[in-house]
Amino acid sequence: MMKRAFLTTALVAALTAAGLGSAHAQQTFKLTIASSHPTTLPWVGLMSSLFVPEVNKRVAALNKGYKIEWREAYGGQLYKMNATLTSVEQGITDIGWVFHNLEAAKMPLSQFGTVTPFTTDDVRIILDVANEMNEKVPALQKEWDRNNMVFLGATGVDTYHLFTKNPIATYADLKGRKISAPGSIGLWLKGSGAVPVDGSLTSYYTDIQTGVSEGTISIATGILPNKIYEVAPYITTVNIGALYIGGMAMNKDSYAGLPPEVQQIVKDVGKEYSKALGATLMQRYEAAIKTMETNGAKQTPSVRVTNMSSGERDKWVKTMPNLAAEWAKTNASKGPAKEIVQTYMDALRKRGVKPARDWDKEL
Repeated sequence: MMKRAFLTTALVAALTAAGLGSAHAQQTFKLTIASSHPTTLPWVGLMSSLFVPEVNKRVAALNKGYKIEWREAYGGQLYKMNATLTSVEQGITDIGWVFHNLEAAKMPLSQFGTVTPFTTDDVRIILDVANEMNEKVPALQKEWDRNNMVFLGATGVDTYHLFTKNPIATYADLKGRKISAPGSIGLWLKGSGAVPVDGSLTSYYTDIQTGVSEGTISIATGILPNKIYEVAPYITTVNIGALYIGGMAMNKDSYAGLPPEVQQIVKDVGKEYSKALGATLMQRYEAAIKTMETNGAKQTPSVRVTNMSSGERDKWVKTMPNLAAEWAKTNASKGPAKEIVQTYMDALRKRGVKPARDWDKEL
């Protein structure tokens, strides 16, 4: 009996060591999740407050002994804004926020939102469409795949406005002004006579303060935590539209190292993260405008929020070159750029959006 018990114990130990024993034998996966930007920005904050704990919860619910040991490194601890794609691609981080607006060379077809402004200020719709397109349009899937990434969920920002050192009352007031805009956002100034100055939320304050630029096209939820309203107290609401700017992604090799059921959890929670981001941005947007107005009431000059008139906004919309047509022509050799614009605009209309300009009908 003792010999049989010994053999049984030895067999169980051997099977467990080989991963074939008890379903509850613990298996730990070490993953790094990171971002170039701080958690004060909603799309980064939700990586820590929603994505990580929800993945943990669902992995534990599998009751298979799986555990994820996270290393969280936000706010540029591992890499800066110009390396969001390569850091995920090369495995510097296993999961990260990819700012594809700065990656036009590696992800040219993903820029479709940037060349179709003035559609909707509802970022929830923008993200819903972006997630759908990344799942159903093969050319978009391939852009993530060939950069060694697995797409998890779209990220976006609230509608864009002008934040300037001096008042902007009319479209003509932009002429000759140096306006900060990140990457391809500078295209929105084409036809205005303004001079785009490349930059980001982390550089705008100093750029405006030192005269490198005179203001920025940006988002309220980014301007507030960076206190850029202190040096750009004139807020002109233009409503250029919410924008799909990238996504949370996972290194393909890291993803392949997870069991299939954990892979599915990561993808499922990625979509929930994206949906939660849309709702969070809509809530924070209104609060951000009010907070900047309140906080800047006593500064000199005080923060002033004014609306660009519909007539002046129309001038901007109509004067802008046909960005979508130019982009589709330039990227025709890289994939179905024209069809992507058409798919995007159709998907927006199906959700009740009435664009200020029908970009797809001018291709």
